[in-house]
Amino acid sequence: MTRTDRTAILGGTFTPVHNGHRALLHEAFQTASHDGPGDGHVIVGLTSTALAEETRSDPAHAELLGPFAERRDALATELDRIADAYTASHEIIELTDTEGPAATREDVDALVVSPEAKAQRRAYELNQHRVEHGRRPLEVHTPPFVIAEDGERISSTRIRNGEIDVHGRVLADEA
Repeated sequence: MTRTDRTAILGGTFTPVHNGHRALLHEAFQTASHDGPGDGHVIVGLTSTALAEETRSDPAHAELLGPFAERRDALATELDRIADAYTASHEIIELTDTEGPAATREDVDALVVSPEAKAQRRAYELNQHRVEHGRRPLEVHTPPFVIAEDGERISSTRIRNGEIDVHGRVLADEA
């Protein structure tokens, strides 16, 4: 990777990997892969188990995410598949704090976040932190929500609750 590469960064638990996550990953690759010198680079921060426990409203929900190694393997498989369509390279790093390297790395150009209000607020606060510490703010890129068959957005919670599958297809009610 050279400094002429555009670097996009995003983070999350990515479990299970679903079409909403895929939209975020494609946005990151599209942002990093550009015309001009350099091929681009995507950094995906995968939330550590400890951070997931710390940041969940109910720490018991972190157990539903599964072991970090399994989440990393599933994400790596998905990244390898998606990356085939782009010039950018990619890496997965473990996120151990809520800001991660996006707050401090000088070589990052863009932050990719979901349209959720909480994610948008965190992006704004992260850029404030960067400016306060003499760094340039990051471009913020936000793909739209991916909608399931029922018109509601795809989310990991809905998948874990058995409402939809990872592609947003409504699952048959067993009642």
